[in-house]
Amino acid sequence: MSHLEPKGPIRVFLAVCDAGSFAKAADGLALSASAVAKTVARLEARLKVRLFDRTTRRLSLTPEGRTYQQACARAMGDIARVEASLAQAVATPSGTLRVSLPPLFGTEVIAPALHALCDRHPALNVDISLDTERIDLMARGVDLAVRIGELPDVAGLTARRLGLQEVVLCGAASYLARHGEPATQADLAAHALITTTHRGQPVPWQLLGDDGRVVPWSPASRISTDSTLLTLAAVRAGRGLGLLPRWLVQGDLAAGRLRVLMTGPGPGPGLERIAGHLPVHALWLSAPVMLPRLRVAIDAVVAAVAAVLAVPAVDTIVSKAP
Repeated sequence: MSHLEPKGPIRVFLAVCDAGSFAKAADGLALSASAVAKTVARLEARLKVRLFDRTTRRLSLTPEGRTYQQACARAMGDIARVEASLAQAVATPSGTLRVSLPPLFGTEVIAPALHALCDRHPALNVDISLDTERIDLMARGVDLAVRIGELPDVAGLTARRLGLQEVVLCGAASYLARHGEPATQADLAAHALITTTHRGQPVPWQLLGDDGRVVPWSPASRISTDSTLLTLAAVRAGRGLGLLPRWLVQGDLAAGRLRVLMTGPGPGPGLERIAGHLPVHALWLSAPVMLPRLRVAIDAVVAAVAAVLAVPAVDTIVSKAP
């Protein structure tokens, strides 16, 4: 039995101190007076000091017993306060939640939802960082991460698929009025193309044929960027055609400033469509109990992503055992 359990030695000792006798303490603990006396005797034997002076008429603390009582009372008070604090933390979202997000999608879509979450829960704080790389959640102290693209097989993580980010080929209406709309890969050779790089390497476009096969293609371009926002600015300015997330250009499409190209079958066989659907996942460390701050954050992220992306018909949650 632990010393701190309801009928453990320390609690029995403090009960005797409060009651002033073994018999009265026994009544409050639902033990026999003999059991209480034996528990105190074992505690004294372990400490190698006498805690009580015993006579036939009275029980009084020794100086060592009084010192031990004060220390035990302080410790029990500290434990009670910590237990109350933990109980409150389990009941309501509180404390600091550390989140890692992809830069653009995180800034535009998810961070506002987390800010609103703090408004609803005054005891909750969020610490947000931006990153696209694979992350060791435990080593970095991250509670929740969102990543775009296929996930590596990492043990100890739970992953929830949030939706699909569709990447589309876009051109400004002004540019298309001058150069026309491409329908096939061959048509793209006559257009100014805006490409992207990652870590200095070109990111290939994915072309989809009528037979369903996807073929990567790295087109030549005069403008190349490592930023989706730079690509968007160049496309809006009529500098050429570029790949952009549909959610990011939804307003431009609705207003007619941009148009989506090569989304359907072309006039003949070949690589005639742009294929681009990247899965978006929320990741967190697998644990038997989920703290309220993490639970409400996941709910907020799910709702924010559902507002801008195609959501899977069935939520997929995959947990990898450590």
